[in-house]
This record gives sequence, C-alpha cells and structure tokens, in this order.
Amino acid sequence: MLKDTEKRQFDTIIVWKIDHFGRNREEIAINKMRCRKNGVKVMYATEHIPEGPTGIILEAILEGYAEYYSAELAEKVIRGHRENALKGKATNGNVGLGFHIDEDKKIIIDELNAPTIRLIFEMFDEGYKFADIVTELNKRGLKTQKGGKFNKNR
Repeated sequence: MLKDTEKRQFDTIIVWKIDHFGRNREEIAINKMRCRKNGVKVMYATEHIPEGPTGIILEAILEGYAEYYSAELAEKVIRGHRENALKGKATNGNVGLGFHIDEDKKIIIDELNAPTIRLIFEMFDEGYKFADIVTELNKRGLKTQKGGKFNKNR
C-alpha cells in the first residue's frame, strides 16, 4: 500500500487505527511522511483527529500510546511464554516430533515416535553427519511429524 502511494492512483489511505500504521512512533511518522510526500492523506477509521494544533497533539499522544501498548504487549507475551516453559507447558501448537501436548497443555513424550528421536540423538552422538542420519531414517521408512520423508531441515 505504501509503495502504491508513489503511483498516485489514490489520494487517501484509511487505516483502522494509528497502531495499525506502524509498530512505533518513528515508523508511523515515516509512513505518514511517505504518504504526504506522494500527495496521499492518512485518515483513521476509529479515531477522529481534528485539523490544527489540537490534532497535532492528539495524534502524537495516540502514536505514543500505540508504541507503549505494543511494547507492553510484547513483554506480556514473553512473560507468558517464559512462565509456561518453566511449568513444562507448550507455548505454541508445534512441539516437534517425539512429543505431544496433553489436555493440561503439558509437553509429554510421544512414545510412538520417541524411538526415532533416540536414534537421531544416538547417531549424532556417535559422530554421524546430518546427511547420514537423514539417509538412515528414510532407509528405515521412518516419517516426520507430518508423515513425510526426512531431509536436512526436518
């Protein structure tokens, strides 16, 4: 959208809220300046910013609040992930081959695939290269978590 302002095909961008136009005050200012340079006005669907001095200070406050909210949310997410990890709980839905998430969101060993994981670690510990491990896993007909063949990335 910002790149399209250079084509001058429209004269207004309507953004839902200020915090949807950038992650921080600097990015929001750069995005607005880019639009202004290309003759495109920025308006907000859920925030009325009047013209003139009052609008300038209101917009600055809303931009500061948007940056504050983003930073605070990031801290909360990191804290939540850390607390879940300390409790042995999953922080997302992908725990990798050899594990499951139980009804309490605890990470538990998947006994069906645990032998594959043990084999991988044993081969690595014995000095096998990744390519050799992958070849051996595929030779044995073992599958990735999604049921595919192993490769250097899986």
